[in-house]
Amino acid sequence: MLDIFNLTSEQAQMLDDLHVPKDYYTGKSIVYQFWFRSLLHKINSSIIFDNLPKGWDEDFLMFCLWLKGYVIVWKTDIKNLAQYGENGVLFSSGFASGMDFYYQPTDASIVNPVYQPKKPLKVHKECEILKLTPDYCGVMDIITHYAEQLSELSKGIDMSIINTKYALVFEADNEAQAASLKAVVDAVQSGSPCAFFKNTNTKEVMPKKEPFEVFNQEMGKNYIIDKQLDDLDHILNQFYTEIGISSTMSIEKKERLVTAEAEFAGAQSQARISCWLRSLEQSLDIINAKYNTKIGVSYACENNTDTDRSAAEPDREINN
Repeated sequence: MLDIFNLTSEQAQMLDDLHVPKDYYTGKSIVYQFWFRSLLHKINSSIIFDNLPKGWDEDFLMFCLWLKGYVIVWKTDIKNLAQYGENGVLFSSGFASGMDFYYQPTDASIVNPVYQPKKPLKVHKECEILKLTPDYCGVMDIITHYAEQLSELSKGIDMSIINTKYALVFEADNEAQAASLKAVVDAVQSGSPCAFFKNTNTKEVMPKKEPFEVFNQEMGKNYIIDKQLDDLDHILNQFYTEIGISSTMSIEKKERLVTAEAEFAGAQSQARISCWLRSLEQSLDIINAKYNTKIGVSYACENNTDTDRSAAEPDREINN
């Protein structure tokens, strides 16, 4: 898979040709890049392809489907391309154009550094389109939406961690007193059971009861990192539900669910993944029949749903 945050000029040009906006994959903070890549890798594991033609690169296939939403599949007799697809059946990034009676694309242009046809291919005649979604779009909006939320919350958590280090702030009247206070704090931090200092402020007729002023942050009242971490988990759970992770894994264990709520949560987690699988299966039916291939696609968590449910149910109450 391409490293979308360290692109070569050729890779950047390819993404431009795919009409993927640059601000999705460059020009943002390191924290955003971390979450973008993390979510992309997670979503990449939600679907499994079977019996791909020998020579097909599955990583690039998934990359194109997630970012662009579809790939072009066609058959060629060019011998130097045989290594990229069994029996001459190839796929590549590209873009669709034109429209028929039902507003479906009629032409497909190949975008590939090795092979570039002189003219677009005719859909259903010279090529077919393997699409992830009914609207020929990828899932960049999903990944970007949650990556932005998680990156901003991560920055807030980092700020809160820094703030927790400032439990006490001392006020000194002069540099000598400040040095004394610093020596006292260093001694305590080093493990000394007690520390002594001399109050050098002798100019006041009525000395202060305390030799220094101190600001106490009241850490117990201001500590919010635990709540922010809960919010982080909540956003991740929303993302998992969005991409089809089993609801029994993404629902917070502290929630009390009735049966109807549990069923609704399960259906919600399957909505998008079912849409993706249906679009892919419909496309593969056409491709397999036309090019004599046996490509299949399945839901990665399909076989784990029952196991996940039985493991999670003891941790929450379901009232019948």
